[in-house]
Amino acid sequence: HTALGGGWGNKVIGGYDFVNGDNDPFDDYGHGTYTAGIIASNNTTYRGLAPDAKIVAIKALDSSGGGFESDAIAGLDWCVANATQYNISAISMSLGSTVLFNGYCDSSKSGYKTAINTATANNISVIAATGNNGNISAMSAPACIQNATSVSSTTKTDGISSFSNRNNVTDLLAPGSSITSSVPTGSCTLCSASGFSTQSGTSA
Repeated sequence: HTALGGGWGNKVIGGYDFVNGDNDPFDDYGHGTYTAGIIASNNTTYRGLAPDAKIVAIKALDSSGGGFESDAIAGLDWCVANATQYNISAISMSLGSTVLFNGYCDSSKSGYKTAINTATANNISVIAATGNNGNISAMSAPACIQNATSVSSTTKTDGISSFSNRNNVTDLLAPGSSITSSVPTGSCTLCSASGFSTQSGTSA
């Protein structure tokens, strides 16, 4: 995507595809490009919060947006293992579980707990979306891991977005309603010929 460097090695400097088991984390769903743009787009109109940031792309979900916790955990471990090479300081996890949790879920999600605790012990912040079920007392995993920074969504008028999961251990709320960001231009679920799309959610 032109807003993300226009090619491999420019702004997107590394990564891995745990779905297909190769070194090309190509986004065939569109959500990864969208959330990456919110962070690091250098487009003059739809500029990200950190337009000079570099991106390491981890593909843990398939072309329909589904996947396995084991691949997400492997992605966390990959980032820790490659943190020095790519100067990784933060991980944004724009994914969640179908089961929601009323409090911390470390005892139920030990794999996520170990991986996130290892990342934070290595000075890598792990940010995770709370989910979009509109639940006012529960959130999805891995946002419910205690050492993850869980993020819910607000509207453009600073209200809590109606779709946003949250509970009494939610860490942050940030704008997530009707955000325009980069998406692929090919053929995928979130693709758009213009290269940009307006979406809502707790991701990024």
